[in-house]
Amino acid sequence: MSMHEAIQFVIDEVEQPAMEHPLLEKAFKDKVIRSRTIVRNTKKIGDLHRYLKRFEEVPEINSDKRDLYNRFKFLGLKTYEDLYPEFLAKYQNQLDDVTVLDDFIIGRQYSSWDISIYSQTYDTQSGIYLIGDEPNYQAIFIKATFENGKYPNQWINAYDVLKYYLYSVKDVFKPEYKYNAAIINSNQTNAPIYVFSKDGTILTLKGIYRYDNHYEHETDGSKWFILNKVESLSIRKTLTISEYVDATTKLVDRLKGGSRSERLNRLQIAPKKPDTVTVVSTAYKRNPDVIIEVLNRANGVCEDCKKPSPFLRKNDLTPYLEVHHVIPLAEGGDDTVENAKALCPNCHRQAHHGANVQTVVAALLVEDGKILIAKRGRQGELSGKWEFAGGKMETGETPEQCLRREIKEELGVIIKVGRYFGESAYTYEDGIIRLMVYKAKRIAGEIVPTEHKEIRWVTKEQLVDFDFLPADVPIVEMIMKSKPRRQQ
Repeated sequence: MSMHEAIQFVIDEVEQPAMEHPLLEKAFKDKVIRSRTIVRNTKKIGDLHRYLKRFEEVPEINSDKRDLYNRFKFLGLKTYEDLYPEFLAKYQNQLDDVTVLDDFIIGRQYSSWDISIYSQTYDTQSGIYLIGDEPNYQAIFIKATFENGKYPNQWINAYDVLKYYLYSVKDVFKPEYKYNAAIINSNQTNAPIYVFSKDGTILTLKGIYRYDNHYEHETDGSKWFILNKVESLSIRKTLTISEYVDATTKLVDRLKGGSRSERLNRLQIAPKKPDTVTVVSTAYKRNPDVIIEVLNRANGVCEDCKKPSPFLRKNDLTPYLEVHHVIPLAEGGDDTVENAKALCPNCHRQAHHGANVQTVVAALLVEDGKILIAKRGRQGELSGKWEFAGGKMETGETPEQCLRREIKEELGVIIKVGRYFGESAYTYEDGIIRLMVYKAKRIAGEIVPTEHKEIRWVTKEQLVDFDFLPADVPIVEMIMKSKPRRQQ
């Protein structure tokens, strides 16, 4: 039987009759409402069985739970204790279907109920959940909130290093409290710390962390843990695609800062066959008519760069374009023709992963061993600084087309664009500039600047004497390090 049927069975047999009974007091109905909320939030029949097992025996006469049991019996209502053996018999073949630790996927979103039901505390207000039996816990779950408060948690290094306050009672932070002691001893007990970042009602599993140390504030006596994230690619855990991409990017960024000799040494001993990692994703059932209509509208031409499809599909030899949603489906976008466009693979990747930049193309013009540089004539704080001549790339242009147009407009000459030299990126107040530089050769015309205050032909060694735009400075450094080449 399905999980939905199991939930409905509990509601129909116990909870709904209780809620509809006119003589059952509000205080008892509030307890039924809480129980119904737990039941409705369970995801597996085995988890629901674990919750109902709390009602396996009739409460003792003097216990708090006895009042509810007695009132149900007095009104002739079926109790959870009456229901339990029926549930056991009805779902006996599905009781082993329970949530396990490996069901929690790094990068995926959860609710407080998911955590509290798995931990069998059924308390959504806790910040720390101890999974398993003391003292050798199977895992420790932490909900980290970052809202303004008396003791706000904080990312010391986004998602890699967490400052998390110890569990406290009336502003007393004792490391001996069982929640705190479990975290402090986690390295010895090998209990992984699962950190969930809380945003409203959404909890995102950011990863598995290890206890580093704990510290005390000198003024108010508050104490906090420092928790370090374990590299997601180094552990046998299932990841979302976004977590896999983030983990890979961070690993590349960290390693590319090392020396090339270290990298070559690692490559010498690295296995030639890659290890595997399990990655999951959520797919949307897309409307095929939207795909067909958008592709027909594009007629083989990318709707961003306006260039023909780069190749044909293997299955039907039609131009290969990919249908992209302008507002992503994952962000609530509509699966409609109006919210979609057909893109070439390059533009599609840019739409998903590219930075929002303005591309500027510049020419490295060399004549008689000297390089052409130009002094900006525009107003503003960048006025008077030096740059390599060029300009902004327009929609549909290639870098080469842009450079020929800009040099003709700015200097009045025709050039032949040579090989690509290098690039830099810089964030100005009005946005990010990607500066792409090509070697170029003048083939016709006399240089007459139309937009610059001044131009000069200088040697490579003289470049350091000029105040260049920030985006051009890395290009100057590349030129200084470059070896002499035959003039192009």
